[in-house]
Amino acid sequence: MSDFYSITTAKAKLSSIMSEVEHQQKKVFITKKGKNIAVIVPFEEFVRQQKDAQPENGLISAQGALADLEDLDRFVEDIYKAREETFERTVKV
Repeated sequence: MSDFYSITTAKAKLSSIMSEVEHQQKKVFITKKGKNIAVIVPFEEFVRQQKDAQPENGLISAQGALADLEDLDRFVEDIYKAREETFERTVKV
């Protein structure tokens, strides 16, 4: 079950919203000008999502991902060549 609150309402009802999330295991969407900008979920759900999002083997699972890319060596050489030909940019702070 999910509820939607504008950011203004969410500010005013934060304690109540947090109780709903904690005790009723609700997802609460926060909106600004009618668009979703955030979601509050129970912590256990957040942890579960983080575990599901991480690959089992880290970088090992990416091994061979570029094996099907034709002419990989030439592709890398083209990148280095393009970098040599570019001029440094100045960044204004």
